[in-house]
Amino acid sequence: MNRNDLSEWIIHFVHRRNPENEPLEFSWDFENMDYVDFPDSFSYEGEPIYKTEKYEEDDYGLEPDAYAISVLRKILYDGIIRTGWSFRNGKATIYGPKSAACFTEMPLYALIEYSKKRNNQNYTEPYGIAFLKDELFEAGARPVIYGLSGKHSESKKGDKNYGVGLRTLSENSGIGLREMYRYVYTNINSSKRIDWTHEREWRWADLDERFEWFAGLPFFAENDEFSFSKIIVFVKTKEEGEDIVEHLQHLYHSVGTNFDRLYDLKVIANTYVLSIDELATIDKNISTIKLDDLPLNSIPKMEKISVSRETLERVSKAIDKASEISYLESEKVFKETGDNSGCGWAWVVTYVSNSEITQALIDLGLASSFGKGYYQISLKKSYPAQSLHIDEPGKIKAAEFLTKELGQNFSTHWKWD
Repeated sequence: MNRNDLSEWIIHFVHRRNPENEPLEFSWDFENMDYVDFPDSFSYEGEPIYKTEKYEEDDYGLEPDAYAISVLRKILYDGIIRTGWSFRNGKATIYGPKSAACFTEMPLYALIEYSKKRNNQNYTEPYGIAFLKDELFEAGARPVIYGLSGKHSESKKGDKNYGVGLRTLSENSGIGLREMYRYVYTNINSSKRIDWTHEREWRWADLDERFEWFAGLPFFAENDEFSFSKIIVFVKTKEEGEDIVEHLQHLYHSVGTNFDRLYDLKVIANTYVLSIDELATIDKNISTIKLDDLPLNSIPKMEKISVSRETLERVSKAIDKASEISYLESEKVFKETGDNSGCGWAWVVTYVSNSEITQALIDLGLASSFGKGYYQISLKKSYPAQSLHIDEPGKIKAAEFLTKELGQNFSTHWKWD
């Protein structure tokens, strides 16, 4: 049905991270001086289910109050939209045993206007990921249920629903445990009005516990259950859009996360990046525009780069030479100082993603991206010493040579062992 207030796309809003609403941020056990494991969901018998590993979250390095654009980059890197309990003031707003991911079917023009009026970085900003409604429905997402036919009543001790989740409705509420994640408390006929119906919310939950190793809706993450034909990521500015396109290139080259979660590369390759500020350049009425109206071929996405045989040969020879230079320089330092300082290692890197040189390194199996903004180059030989002060000078010389030889900037990273 062609109506301005309806869209074939459903959007997951991304907002600034709020430490007050992050379970891992307020679940510190002062007695044992450690974090309390926080359940990602519960079984239908009330047993807590833990999937999120804090060390994986810490590895990415997202700040507790990270801005929306950083949160968006992290979600794309994860390849999943994590389910949660939607904490407000320390209290869960998702009912039942299954945590949920939230979406809205607001048209684009309404979303933009709503974000402007609400103007709260912790809740609504013009950043998000959009999915086709029929594909999201097939994946299991459903519209929420606003209010009950009867009176809102939460479970108490003695109720069979009590403790089957962080917060549950009573067994007489009219909603069973399996559908409880969809319930949104609504109170329109009251002086204390609670009305979120304008958000046209949808939710997704892993009701059948199909995904054992992560808590969330996989969209880039490879899985056997479903896939998406295309996705639109939207950001605020043109510069942010260019950054996200480059980020997608890194993810594509990474093939998966640092923790062996593989990506569906076809989906990444068919992900479009829209900057809200650039909508003015599209020949459409901004006051009524929908994602359905956008010509996808006018929206940026990751470019596929082909590499000539000549470039492959040139890059391969350059790596051979850089490897020899690195080895000889480190050998020289070893003979001068010995292998007697702190252990560590260094490696050659490049931050350039969208180039024939980088693609050649990928195709040759000589470069790896870990979704964090750079490519780590594999030299073919390194001097066999443990000290960082021996390894690093060789890698610096190799980076300098590659920069001059290949006409692309290379530098180094290092790390203590």
